Amino acid sequence: MMAGLALGALLVPALVHLGGSRLALLGAAAVLPLAAVAGGRAVFRLDAGTPVPVVEIALLRSLPLFAELPAPAIEGLASALRPIQLPAGAVLIRQGDPGDAYYAIAAGELDAVQDGQFLRRCGRGEGVGEIALLRAIPRTATVIAHSAATVYELGREPFLAAVLGHAPTLGQADRIADVRLATRAPRGHRDGSAAGPAQPE
Repeated sequence: MMAGLALGALLVPALVHLGGSRLALLGAAAVLPLAAVAGGRAVFRLDAGTPVPVVEIALLRSLPLFAELPAPAIEGLASALRPIQLPAGAVLIRQGDPGDAYYAIAAGELDAVQDGQFLRRCGRGEGVGEIALLRAIPRTATVIAHSAATVYELGREPFLAAVLGHAPTLGQADRIADVRLATRAPRGHRDGSAAGPAQPE
């Protein structure tokens, strides 16, 4: 790209001097196919050697939060994901801790618990951890693996860059955060197996 810009910066003024703007336009148009032929094979080889995170892309596409992100942004996020294996009972997020990552659930089930009370159960196609990142507040709930689970961790910086840089995704993220912040654990339920879905107050 830089070489192309440098060539254009040298070529166009010379062509304008020799034959005016029309010659400069025709000259630049003639150079483009030649550059494509010369550099095309190298570009294709580079692209063919780059691994595509197909599983991670599919997982992110299944999440409502990222459904409207353009393909290049999704691919960038997928490359930033880090898989984590959780045994049953493992704590992924602890209420009150600072938020440093978002987690997309690939397999298994996780329970969200707030102030010791069951809040909701999450599975594949859902994510956890966005509230602390979006609102810059401590974690609002503890998230525990109900069964053995696989989650993908997305760090704070790539998460915020993707969400804040795309208006439809930011709107969706705000709606999800607002709904979850308005939801509280039902009184009297401390075991997820007996509780239904939490209702907004």
